[in-house]
Amino acid sequence: MTVFKGILLHFWKYKFMIVGLTAVFFSFAVIFSLDRGADSFESASLDITIVNPTDSEIAGGLIEYLEQDNNVEVVSEVDTSALEEDVYLQMKHGALLIDPDIDSRFESGADTVEVITDPRNPSSLQLENEVNKFFSFLSAEYNYSGEIDTAHIIDIMNQEIDVEIADPDSLSTQDSFQYMQTFTNFAGYWIMLFMLMLIGNVMTEFNQPELKKRIHVSPYKTSSYTLQMISAQGVIALFVVLVMFFGGIFIRSDNLSDVPLGKMFTAMVLISIFTLALHYVIGAVTTNKYIINGLANFISIGMAFISGVMIPAEVLGDSVQRVAQFLPLYHFTQIYAEPDITWTEALQPISILVLFIIAFLIIGMILENKKKSTSS
Repeated sequence: MTVFKGILLHFWKYKFMIVGLTAVFFSFAVIFSLDRGADSFESASLDITIVNPTDSEIAGGLIEYLEQDNNVEVVSEVDTSALEEDVYLQMKHGALLIDPDIDSRFESGADTVEVITDPRNPSSLQLENEVNKFFSFLSAEYNYSGEIDTAHIIDIMNQEIDVEIADPDSLSTQDSFQYMQTFTNFAGYWIMLFMLMLIGNVMTEFNQPELKKRIHVSPYKTSSYTLQMISAQGVIALFVVLVMFFGGIFIRSDNLSDVPLGKMFTAMVLISIFTLALHYVIGAVTTNKYIINGLANFISIGMAFISGVMIPAEVLGDSVQRVAQFLPLYHFTQIYAEPDITWTEALQPISILVLFIIAFLIIGMILENKKKSTSS
């Protein structure tokens, strides 16, 4: 157990770096956990002044439509500068100046109403949308029938549809799953990056020429050396997985009844084992910590982008998605892809990850055995 104890002692030297990086990760996780959006929404009526110098049907229809949900004051004339001042002092949410020749201008497609709003106030967008909606429907009806019937347009816009309100408990469950899914995605990326860099630095020290020569001339078989090395690294990997997994549960412990936690834990364990196998291959090729750290960033960030961890996989093109299916991090995310996924459905991505692990372990043992034979 000499190799096993030696590697663990080297890991202990980096305890403060491990704690620091873990604290940074969970700080971001807590921040994103607190952003759950508003619990309720309320509609707001607008205080609007409408300057209407005409008895046009279009103007009357617009006023009637806006009066349904807003506080509307209609005047025939007003000091425009004073009206603008009221809007910018937020005494009014907005104002409309109706053109005296609104009918002919509407028929010719010209502007018919001047909207005065304060861009600093969100209500400006609401008022502009209401005005645009009225004239969009009116224009469509006029182009179709050649007639102006504001009462018909208002009736169309007031039509309602039946809306079924979702069960709040169901929404809460879905929200918890989406959070834990995102958390686990980034945890997988972080485990790969963190372990590749940490193990790379530890093994660089452990593989110093003097110590390496003693190992190569020792009676240790390659299989025994590999077993002790992987076992020591496995202890660290298990510790990291437990911290990440139970840390995520602690942050979002309010509603996790229908979240596939068992599959998420399995996915974390498998991606950590794969990372160890991947590092075994890298360590057999080079012991330069700068090269190892560079490869760690390149491999983990590259896989994260292509596999749908950084951005949703749906946004990626078909070609990129096909490439992603050859990457282990993609199959890592598929183990817990749905809240109701069964173990039978998760078996395929689990099996593919296991095959990746076996393949990289075999490659690593071949390269390590070749290196030992060359130095003997």
